Amino acid sequence: MQSQELIEVAGLIAGNAHSLTTEQPELPEQPVVDYWIASRCRFDNWGHDLRMYQLAADKSPNRPMTDRLFRLAVEIETSEVLARTLAALGFTHDAVHRRHETGPVTSNVLAGQRDVAVRLNQVIAARDDSGFREVTRFRNLRARLHQLTNHLVACFLPLAPVAAFANNPREVSTLGELAASRVARGGEGADWPMLSSMISGLRHECGDAGPNANENHKVAAAAMGLFAPEMFDSYGLLRTTWLRRLERTEGEASVLIEDWLATETNAASAAVNRIAEG
Repeated sequence: MQSQELIEVAGLIAGNAHSLTTEQPELPEQPVVDYWIASRCRFDNWGHDLRMYQLAADKSPNRPMTDRLFRLAVEIETSEVLARTLAALGFTHDAVHRRHETGPVTSNVLAGQRDVAVRLNQVIAARDDSGFREVTRFRNLRARLHQLTNHLVACFLPLAPVAAFANNPREVSTLGELAASRVARGGEGADWPMLSSMISGLRHECGDAGPNANENHKVAAAAMGLFAPEMFDSYGLLRTTWLRRLERTEGEASVLIEDWLATETNAASAAVNRIAEG
């Protein structure tokens, strides 16, 4: 599985933030469990790899930024984009439905992800001059991934205070205001054309498979399992936001008409009573 697919899954989660948190009273339990287990297994693999790189750096004067280390670093950073997005989802869903079930799991995974990121930074900082170009390339890519994360987390801000899950809480508050205005107009909080453009721009840099492609696949599959079956069409594709909105229009119109008729009936009854009293 390519690392860029992890951020595509994160984009789908954020793009359907409102539907996932408000239209599903409960998130499926098994995908949450699968996400935690797959993440823990991947943490073990990452810990072993980073420890080996650190030991090699201590024993040899040559510390290049190898292709495998670069792919490992990209895998860890793209995984953090998804981890932060899922942490925002878990917290928001619990807040909306007044529970304390999913948020602790997704927040725990994010805490483990942050510990791995600290160790990765230590390994990257130990590279020698021969790896300067690749280290600079990675750091530029990481900055763009952080910016994407801010946009993804902001999609949940109209529903819950999730700015702490972003890389830059101050920036995400401004993005949250824009997301709130889109939700007020009946849509999702995500500016999907912008998110799609940002994700597409990262596809080339994150297009290689990471060293833990199998575990990445399990993590992504667990994240996709959080979508209810009703959110997919007969071809197994996610229904678009506008289509789900269109499907709800008939029910919403019926409710509005019933409210209007009830108002008219009450007004007529009040008028008759006033005449009788006169």
